[in-house]
Amino acid sequence: MSRPTRAEMLELAADREKCAARCDRNAASGDRAAADPTNSLAMRTQAETAANFARNHAREYREEAAALRDGRLPGEDA
Repeated sequence: MSRPTRAEMLELAADREKCAARCDRNAASGDRAAADPTNSLAMRTQAETAANFARNHAREYREEAAALRDGRLPGEDA
């Protein structure tokens, strides 16, 4: 498979930024559920864990977007 063009890499980077934004929204939703005293302890704990996963995914998506904008494929050595 050939290397993506610059335009394709920028398109992929924009997609990764959208994914990161979605993960940010999911993390905020999890934070709200984790802070809601009407939820059970188990639900609040699960929501906190899910929010942390979403934050980590957002960070990873942004790292991938940055690599793509720099002309590198995610995972390539810098």
